[in-house]
Amino acid sequence: MRCFVVVFLLAASGLPQTARGRQADTGVWLDPATRLTWAAADNGIGASAAQAARYCRALTLGGHKDWRLPDIEELQGLFGGPADGNGRHLVGPVKVTGWAWSSTPGQQPGEQWVLDFGDGGRASAVTGDSGLNRALCVRGHSRNQEKIRL
Repeated sequence: MRCFVVVFLLAASGLPQTARGRQADTGVWLDPATRLTWAAADNGIGASAAQAARYCRALTLGGHKDWRLPDIEELQGLFGGPADGNGRHLVGPVKVTGWAWSSTPGQQPGEQWVLDFGDGGRASAVTGDSGLNRALCVRGHSRNQEKIRL
């Protein structure tokens, strides 16, 4: 009887299913592999690194206000899966419209790493560059933050 109730509750929830996880609610996606919660879409327009960070800090989505820019390794973990209609590869139901800023410092002072979901490539971009770069926000505990604390 217990199994029937659990299956019924999941089926009745109406939440979209994906190969790697379940969309938690409208606007967010919980990655079961990393336990990170992602905004289901980036900000949709070009942003500098500072604008992207501000966007994430000010974001209220899925009932949460503790959004941040992901580090480059977290973004890399989101890369994969079949290409969407725009040739971008993401492991979950997340929509990106350009490259995604990370919070990780780049190769030179005044740069931060960005990720291209078309080919998984990284670039060290000048923090003031807004052209193709977007804010894709995440919340949750980063494995890299854990390493920094140790």
